[in-house]
Amino acid sequence: MIKIRAHAKINLSLDIVGKRENGYHDLSMVMQSIRLADEITLKPQKDISVQSDLKFLPCDDRNIAYRAARLFLEEIGSVSGIGIQIKKQIPVGGGLGGGSADAAAVLMGLNRMFGFPVSFERLLEIGLACGADVPFCMTGGTCLAEGLGEKLTVLPPMPNCHILLLRPQFPLSTKKIFGLVDMQKINFHPDTKGIINALHNRDLEGISVRLFNCLEDFVPRPEIAEYKRLLLAENADAALMTGSGSVVYGIYRSLEKANAAKEKFAKMGLRPYLTAPVSKVF
Repeated sequence: MIKIRAHAKINLSLDIVGKRENGYHDLSMVMQSIRLADEITLKPQKDISVQSDLKFLPCDDRNIAYRAARLFLEEIGSVSGIGIQIKKQIPVGGGLGGGSADAAAVLMGLNRMFGFPVSFERLLEIGLACGADVPFCMTGGTCLAEGLGEKLTVLPPMPNCHILLLRPQFPLSTKKIFGLVDMQKINFHPDTKGIINALHNRDLEGISVRLFNCLEDFVPRPEIAEYKRLLLAENADAALMTGSGSVVYGIYRSLEKANAAKEKFAKMGLRPYLTAPVSKVF
């Protein structure tokens, strides 16, 4: 049996740089792993099964962790199975990459369990077959992600800070949000090079002032802008929607201010999570 943590991610930036004939978008994103994580338990058994403490999650081939296990076992020619237990902490439909993180943890955990029969480069290819964010969730830390999100360049780690997540009552569908994107209506793009330079200089302020997500303009929910306003009103240095939403986060230098904001949001009936960047996920 193996237990392994599946770390969530946030976007420090999300830029849409093109659209392919097949409808998919070319992206340029600075992505960051955070401490918030699901717990994955892997146990050898005769077939593949998935169990979760969230009853509404599919437990068959519709589940990305299930597909990751199937592809891995096919890769090594194993006729055995695996039991996957997922203890969820990462909000579903929040833009935090929870499903991708679970698939990444399954692939990394199975490779360890079977004695590392697959190279990391090949694992990344298997991960990409599961989903575009899986390779990043396997790599972790701070990366520039390009293409569909699979072309990764490792960047210097994000400076120490505190990240306060606000989770709206509603999830958002990545497919539906990208379906609303009109390339002609993207009027502003993030300063990705500026963020990368700030990372090299360990300049948290330089990162914070450049946070930007092109998808925010296409999300038809005014709550996103309201949550950003609330975070900034409660002393966040900057605030942004992560991924395709719906989670919004704020960056804090001060743990005291972050805890005060978390306490206030909890009293308001919101669902705050206080976390931090991590540079190593496996």
